[in-house]
Amino acid sequence: MKCLSQKGTSLRDCHSRLDRESPVPFAKKRFRLPTVYFLLLFFLALPLHAADDFFFKANELYDQGRYKESVKYYRAAIDDGRYEPFAWFNLGNALVQLGKKEVAMVAYKRTVELLPDFVKAWMLLGDLYYLAESPGDAIAAYNRAIELGTETDHIHFALAECYMKGSDWTLAQKHFERALALNPDRMDAWYGLAEVYEKLGDYEYAVKTLKNALQMTATAGADVHYTLSYYYRSMDSTRLALNEMENGIMMDPENVSARRYLAQMYVKNESPWMAIFTLEEGLRHKKGIADLNLDLGQIYFTQKRYDEAFECYMKAWRAGNSQGRIGAENVGHIFSNAGDTEKAEALYARIRDKK
Repeated sequence: MKCLSQKGTSLRDCHSRLDRESPVPFAKKRFRLPTVYFLLLFFLALPLHAADDFFFKANELYDQGRYKESVKYYRAAIDDGRYEPFAWFNLGNALVQLGKKEVAMVAYKRTVELLPDFVKAWMLLGDLYYLAESPGDAIAAYNRAIELGTETDHIHFALAECYMKGSDWTLAQKHFERALALNPDRMDAWYGLAEVYEKLGDYEYAVKTLKNALQMTATAGADVHYTLSYYYRSMDSTRLALNEMENGIMMDPENVSARRYLAQMYVKNESPWMAIFTLEEGLRHKKGIADLNLDLGQIYFTQKRYDEAFECYMKAWRAGNSQGRIGAENVGHIFSNAGDTEKAEALYARIRDKK
């Protein structure tokens, strides 16, 4: 007989420092809290009374995704008292599914009052405290789960995040490392550990951490290279920063934001031909056509290659970027100011007709 079966969604998806932005604007967020845990409890056979009816009817509704309907049956089971601790716990899970996390927290608190050794309730209570921006309470709940003999990469990762909020870099490092010892494929923990070193200003160790991630986990992707590029830029290593961005683009060729960023890096590094090549390669993937053409137009304009700039600006405008029209008009103004009225009028006519 089931006390809980859970098919819900994660409590929340977030990245390092949860609400803080990742170092590179197009990097993926790294923090993800888990789905509410499954729990299966077996009881001795009992005669069916009202409590049984309420409790197992609630579980049936929960399994069907009818969370709101299950709530009243869990409350009825609580009132009867026979399965009260488990009904409180299941009620908490139903309330989480309904987005009522503050009330769910009350249900989990009541669960651990009645069953102080119920590890799953402590873990979920820790999650809700974390989401409620109460890292001190979350730490207490997670540590209680560890005291009860449960040690998971989730608990240590969550503890590390809590200590990050309090700028306790030593304990954050300890728990990120423990999370990785339990699960080396946990990429968000690699990012977290690298961030600890970043906060300490030790970019060399931050780089070393992500390099280790590339060697030790199959889940490392293009974002690792983008973040490494950020670290190298912070170390004034332009060449290495460019190399890491290129490595990321090779793994993630359709990432328009990353490609545009790489092109900007080439321009700043006085390599406009590489910027042009990077943007033109992006156009082959048929994504971000408006933005890529706009960037190309700006590079050509800077190089005084006005005919090419005009064509790129028009393509950007026709693809939906209104800045393309402004760029095209600026090209027309260049010819007009230079006294080439015929050429300027021809360009203005194309702009009017959007051709």
